[in-house]
Amino acid sequence: MQSKYEIYSDIKEKLSGLTYKGIDLCGPASAILANIIFSKRSDRKKYRSAIKLLWREPKHTYRSEITGNIVTWNTTRIDHKKNAEQITKTISGREAKFKLIHIPNIQSDYKNRISLKIFFEAFKITRSIRVTKSHFLYVLAAITYTIRQYDSLTKYRIPEKIDILIAYNSSNIPECFLTTLCKSYKIPTFSIQHALYQDYKKEVPLDVINYENVTAETLLVWSAFCRNQILDFYNRENRTPNFKMPVAGYLKKTKLSTCRSAHNRNNSQILCLLPRDEIDSSISLLEILKSFHPSQKFIIRFHPVSNIAKIVSDKLPDNFTIDTSDSLDTTLEKYEISLAVGFNTTSIFDVLLYDIPCAIYDAPDCTIKPTGIPVFKTLKELSTTLSEKHSNLSAAEYILGANISKYTEIVHLNPTTDKSN
Repeated sequence: MQSKYEIYSDIKEKLSGLTYKGIDLCGPASAILANIIFSKRSDRKKYRSAIKLLWREPKHTYRSEITGNIVTWNTTRIDHKKNAEQITKTISGREAKFKLIHIPNIQSDYKNRISLKIFFEAFKITRSIRVTKSHFLYVLAAITYTIRQYDSLTKYRIPEKIDILIAYNSSNIPECFLTTLCKSYKIPTFSIQHALYQDYKKEVPLDVINYENVTAETLLVWSAFCRNQILDFYNRENRTPNFKMPVAGYLKKTKLSTCRSAHNRNNSQILCLLPRDEIDSSISLLEILKSFHPSQKFIIRFHPVSNIAKIVSDKLPDNFTIDTSDSLDTTLEKYEISLAVGFNTTSIFDVLLYDIPCAIYDAPDCTIKPTGIPVFKTLKELSTTLSEKHSNLSAAEYILGANISKYTEIVHLNPTTDKSN
């Protein structure tokens, strides 16, 4: 039985090379398909969502704001919005100001209007690539909607108003449509790494499209480590990235040299950072922490979109506190942490910026264990790590690209032409 990624990848290969009026269809249509195929909804609901796309015409309510140098963002997560604001501020200078523009979700920014001409054009394209019957509607909807995006963006002459476009995530909807069209207009296009991009050697999640489906000309990666993770994926897939990958550094401005004395290392609180989807392993990690002596205090921070009720069904012990801070930065300022533990979340490496040691829980579905970061499976192994109190400042530079900031240089002065640099 094919995995979701294999189904997605097979369809994308068939879409490769398809164009509409000379504009690539594969990238944006693949983004739509990825969100449908990886969805946990029932097939009936997936089909219903696909059908709705057949007659949706984008409104582009943001179009009056578009002019000059643009940074686009979509996600409602507070931490990502702060990142988008930070990058906009970082690259704006006297000679080139950038504006941050919110791109609404495709489920909200539309009007219903059928176009038989576009529908039949998309139907011919879909039929020509011979997808299976079970996926035909998905592909038809993806191509139809992508064409409608291109036609409406062109009608409103939106690309013509843009000098430079930086998309917070050019790999996914809704930003992929504008990025692809701008790229066809020879407008400089960039995409920002917004999480720890890693090579998934086991089950491949939806997150892979963050670097597998880049529609911008350049992906601004955090570090050489992240770039190598991406290259490892492409090498295993026998593919070559069709975008440049200069190392631009981490998005956050935290300076390692100022964080060393930010926390009292004699304090014994442990911060537990849980991932988005791995429910069973998150429960297992909490069980290990519950085995500590009751005097040991824990701060539990859940992923912003995780299902907390499935992870914690009963009341936690009195020595456990659930963190409700808006951002990890606020959490680290609020509590004094001696060690952070977790897995499959960028946050576990963010603490390194504060010179707070971290350790990775070696769960069966743990996807990344970088060299130099302690790993544990049992209470005994975690207790040993806690007593050793590693300092991971060098790891922050290696993994996250801390203390590197080349965004302005790359975007304005000397964009690299070497896809491996």
